[in-house]
Amino acid sequence: MSIDTGYQGETGAMGHARKAVEEARAFKQAFASQASDFSSTIDLRGRVQRNPVGMVLAAAGIGYVLGGGLFSPMTARMVRYGLRLALIPLLKSQLTGILGQEHEAGEGAAGSTF
Repeated sequence: MSIDTGYQGETGAMGHARKAVEEARAFKQAFASQASDFSSTIDLRGRVQRNPVGMVLAAAGIGYVLGGGLFSPMTARMVRYGLRLALIPLLKSQLTGILGQEHEAGEGAAGSTF
C-alpha cells in the first residue's frame, strides 16, 4: 500500500508557490523601477533646495485641502476677497482703456486747438 503525499513536482503546490514568488519578485522590481523613474521626474529634493518657501507653502496648501478645509467658510471668504483683489486692477485698466479711447476720439473730432 502506498501513501499519496499530494506532491506532484513543479506542477503541484510547490510549483505554484515558486511561480508566485517569482511573479512577486518581478512585480517588486518593476515597482521599484517605476518609483525611481517617478522620483527622478518629480525631483522633489531639488525643488526644495531651489525654492524652500514655495514648497512649504505648497505642502501647507495640500494639507489644508486634505484636512477638509476646501469647503469651509474661511475658504469661501478667502476666495471672495481674492476675487475682489484680482478684479479691481483688471476693471481699473479696462475703464481707463475705455475712457482713454473716448477722450482721444473726442479730441480728434473737435480738431486741433492750435
